[in-house]
Amino acid sequence: MSNREHISFLEPIKNPPAYSMDKENRKLELKLDVQYEKNNIFSFYKTHDTPTWTRVFSSSITQEAGFTLTGPTIEIRADSHLTIQTNNLLPEEDPLNTPATINFPHEFNTYNLHTHGLHVSPESPADNVCMKIKPGESYTYEYDIPKDQPPGLYWYHPHKHGSVAIQVGSGMAGALIVRDEFEAMGVKEHILVFQNIAVDEHGKVEDQHQVAKFPDSEYCITVNGQYCPIIHATVGELLNLRLLNATIRTSIDIDCPWFAQMYIYGFDGNPTDDYRLQDGVSLGPANRASLFLKISEAATPGAHFYIYNNAIEFQQMPHYKYHNNSPLFVIAIAQGEEIGTAIYAPSKPPARCAPPPFPSSFKVDLLKPITDDEITNTRRLTFQANTLDDPQKYYRGLNVSIDHSPFEGCEVVNHYVELDAVEEWTLVNESEFPHPIHIHVNPYYVIEVAGEDPMHHTLKLPFWCDTFQVPPHGHVKFRTRFKDFTGKYPLHCHLLYHEDGGMMQHVRVVKDASEIPK
Repeated sequence: MSNREHISFLEPIKNPPAYSMDKENRKLELKLDVQYEKNNIFSFYKTHDTPTWTRVFSSSITQEAGFTLTGPTIEIRADSHLTIQTNNLLPEEDPLNTPATINFPHEFNTYNLHTHGLHVSPESPADNVCMKIKPGESYTYEYDIPKDQPPGLYWYHPHKHGSVAIQVGSGMAGALIVRDEFEAMGVKEHILVFQNIAVDEHGKVEDQHQVAKFPDSEYCITVNGQYCPIIHATVGELLNLRLLNATIRTSIDIDCPWFAQMYIYGFDGNPTDDYRLQDGVSLGPANRASLFLKISEAATPGAHFYIYNNAIEFQQMPHYKYHNNSPLFVIAIAQGEEIGTAIYAPSKPPARCAPPPFPSSFKVDLLKPITDDEITNTRRLTFQANTLDDPQKYYRGLNVSIDHSPFEGCEVVNHYVELDAVEEWTLVNESEFPHPIHIHVNPYYVIEVAGEDPMHHTLKLPFWCDTFQVPPHGHVKFRTRFKDFTGKYPLHCHLLYHEDGGMMQHVRVVKDASEIPK
């Protein structure tokens, strides 16, 4: 175990260390240990760092690089094989800390691994999120990455029901990138993993009573474990930014700086149909975006600009919302100019010019637009979050459900779908605040949004994603193809304390309609 003495503040941004797949043999093997690390987390409960023991994904390369909060980046390719051995080095569970219901926080030292957004099998030894890795146990995941896996930014995190929020809120997350020849264009890449470590006023994230404080905890948003790091750039430079919202509940909404142009080329890992020139980018919990930021000639050399989170946060109280306004990072327009304690000295000339031609390799079959005549079935799901009379019963007195029924366990299947079906789903939000709904295995094609969009910079419809915030008292309509993989997997709210609380259902994809119960 390592010990980070102070959180990094206003220092040059550091990409998490990466495991990279060989382009020729297309295989990657790595090991992730889950253990406690002592980190100093900046908390608004106090005006200084708070020493905190957090659960993290640790590896030899993160230990060597001093990354004790964010997991290593995993770089793979389409048509490849990924092996991850994971070892649970956490202490044994407290047998007295077991709730009477599965939809209450429990088993905080037991986990599994979810490769969020990847088009892979939902069954063991791949993306089975119903299995458990208990303290002292090890497991080896094996993933066959298909040929038509879209290149882009994905991520990995634990997904054991009852402990997801406290584990991701402790730092158990990392970026997962599907590489493509497009990456060889030479523009320096910055990976930004946004996290909020949900500590209490004592610097602890240890039991279900503290989980109840997650929605209101006064934390900061870290970037790769740093607080408000600096991205150095020069006038005319082209930046390649990979943004991952790995928070448990916080939306990220960034305006394009006045001195730049923003070109989005990927969302939730899925390449866009062309560059999307945007005036900002919005990321609900679990969303990702890949973009170029072109620094214009209007930028002032020597200046530095704070980039803030402008998201509107919805509290779990009716009609109550507020602006987040957290500083996320700094763009310093300086060459050889001292900014704080950092001096920018590029090892090679920065990339200048507009983005390169949009690559044809991004046009994968999995992301072909879905037309009306392809639809084989429609479904309608409703999402509830109701206030209980006794706020001590649950997180601040909330009762969450889908179709008025909370999660019933891994044995229960709510939706049966035949392999190769193409369906249109309508998700209806019956509550006062947005729910980011994630479906495993297959991306979905958003075609309609109704209601007050909580995000400022949602992409223009239609577009592909794997997680989308359904507006309060609104609905979202999407289409999806159930391709390649049979098996059982979940759909759920990615406000992770809602997932732990029961806003989750299971889909089972079967080879033949005869397997669907009558």
